[in-house]
Amino acid sequence: MLQEKLNRILGEIKSGAVMLTCGKHLYVAARKMRHGHVVAIPPNPDGPSRGCPLCWEAYYVTDLCLTLPAKRQERLDELDSVIHHLVEFVKQGKFDFVPDINPTIRYHKDAADDITGEDTRVVLTDLETDLKGVN
Repeated sequence: MLQEKLNRILGEIKSGAVMLTCGKHLYVAARKMRHGHVVAIPPNPDGPSRGCPLCWEAYYVTDLCLTLPAKRQERLDELDSVIHHLVEFVKQGKFDFVPDINPTIRYHKDAADDITGEDTRVVLTDLETDLKGVN
């Protein structure tokens, strides 16, 4: 019964029928694209949601819901590693990360949604890297 509820919630988030938010900052963790796919959008690091745990919780839960089931543990392991490295960098005074808030977004047809079977793979790439491959 619990698994059925979780699957229904997961399906609603993937379809865009339910979107997680932070009511304090009016942040919405996902956007429905023109083609119908839903993508997780991180909070603006320069906006009012900077450092808000509710905004980031909404983002990461949405991100994990949109990750293919077979890749979820890998994604959690990646996040765990990133957090440990960030803590070390902060302790050493070396934290200088500035996110790219205007990435190039490319869609690759090599992944399928576990419920609907439709493609869900979204790969963020850097425009300069893409242009190097054209030459």
